[in-house]
Amino acid sequence: MNIRYRRLLWTAVLIVICGLITGCSREKMNEQIAESIGTLGMYENNEPVETPKMKAQREMQELKAEAEEVVAAYLQKAERLAASFDYAAALEEIAKIDEEYSDDDRVISAKIEYQRLQGLMAIYNGSVAHFSVKSLVVDPARAYDNDDMSWYFNNWTLTVDEFKKILQSLYEKNYILIDIQDMIVEIENEDKTTSFALNMPSVPEGKTPIVLSFTEANYYDNMSGNGFSSRLVLDEDGNVQNEYQDSAGQTQIGAYDVIPIVDEFVEEHPDFSLRGAKGIVSLTGYEGVFGYGIETGASTITAIADRLKETGWQIACHSFSNNSMENGMDYDEMVEDMEEWEKKVGSLVGSTELLIYPYGEEVVTAGMKQEYLLEQGYKYFFGIWSTSDFLEVQPEYVRQTRRTLDGYDLYFYKDSFQEFFNVDEILDESRLPFE
Repeated sequence: MNIRYRRLLWTAVLIVICGLITGCSREKMNEQIAESIGTLGMYENNEPVETPKMKAQREMQELKAEAEEVVAAYLQKAERLAASFDYAAALEEIAKIDEEYSDDDRVISAKIEYQRLQGLMAIYNGSVAHFSVKSLVVDPARAYDNDDMSWYFNNWTLTVDEFKKILQSLYEKNYILIDIQDMIVEIENEDKTTSFALNMPSVPEGKTPIVLSFTEANYYDNMSGNGFSSRLVLDEDGNVQNEYQDSAGQTQIGAYDVIPIVDEFVEEHPDFSLRGAKGIVSLTGYEGVFGYGIETGASTITAIADRLKETGWQIACHSFSNNSMENGMDYDEMVEDMEEWEKKVGSLVGSTELLIYPYGEEVVTAGMKQEYLLEQGYKYFFGIWSTSDFLEVQPEYVRQTRRTLDGYDLYFYKDSFQEFFNVDEILDESRLPFE
C-alpha cells in the first residue's frame, strides 16, 4: 500500500470519526470522504467507494476468480463423466476450457488420463443378461398379510431390501448397467435404409454388461394400502422420488421403489453404470401413468418422463391394456390397443422404439402383428426367458429375453441366478411359503 493511499484512507477514517463525535450529517461526511479520495461528484450521493485503481484491481481479481470457477466446473463434470466410463464426453468437457488454461497442470493431467483410460476399454463378446422387476414391496407386513393380493405379491414382486441386496451383489461381482442400444449398430444400406447388426460393447476391462427394466411403472389400484409406494413425484431439486404412505398413515417422500433406488445407487457407485445408463421403464395406460390419471395428471406425467430420460432411463411401451398381444387379442384388437397407448400415453411420455410384451408373450415372428408393430416404429422387443439369456439381431429388429426378478423365480429357479447373487441371502424371511 503506497503512502498516498494510506494518507487518503486515514483521512477518510478521521472524517468518519469526527462526524460521529460532532454529529455531522451522513450527507456531509460522504462529501468530505469523496473529496479526500478524489471521487467528489462521481457517484450517487457521494457515497464512499473504492478508488478507480482499487476498482480495476478488484474487477481483475473477480474475473480471474470467475474464470477459475469455470475451469473447476468443467474439470468436475469431466471427472464425473469419466467415473461412469464416458471418456469421450469427459474429453469434450476438457476441450471446452479456455485456451488460456491449456497449459494448466490440472487440465493437461486430466486430458492425458482420460485418453489413457479410453484406450483400456475392452470389447465384450459374451451374453448379456436382462433383469426385469416390478414395483417393490416397502412394508412386507402389509403385502404378505394373507389378504386377496398376498399370493400375487409374494410370487411376482421383490421387497425393497431384496432389490438393494441384488444391486449390491451385482456391483460387487463387477456387473455394469448398459443401454440395449450399446449392443447394436445401425448400418446405412445402399438404398439409404438402415439395418441393425450386432455390436458387442466396449466396457471397462473385467466388467460384465447387464440390462435392467422396471415394468409397469403405473402404480395400480391393487397396490394401495398393501405396503407399496403410491406414485412417482419430483422433489424440490427436480429428482424423481416416490410418495409412500406408511402404516401410521404418514406420507413420506423418498427412495421407495426401483427408479430412485437405482438413481441413488449409481450416484454412490458411478462405476456401476456405463455412460450413465440406468434402465428401461415400461408403461401401460389403463390405470394411469406413474400414479396419475392420464387426463388430470398429464403435465406431471410429462415432467417425470422428461426427467427420467435426462437421467439415463428409457421409456418403453407395455401395451395400453396389459393384455397378451398374441393370445389375448386378435389383430384388430391389438391395433386398437396400441393406437390407444400412442394417443393417451405416448403423447405424454414421448415416442419409443422399445416394446416389452405383456406377460412376456411375444407375437409370432413375421406374422401380421409383428409387421404392424414394425410399421409403427417399434424395433426392440422384449419377451421372457427367466433362466437364460437370449439376444437376436435382425436387420429390421432386435429381440431380447428378460430374467424376471420376483419371489417365484428366485425361489424355484435359484440355481439360474447363482452367478449373479446368492438367493438364500436375498429372499426376505417375512415372505409367505411358496407352493
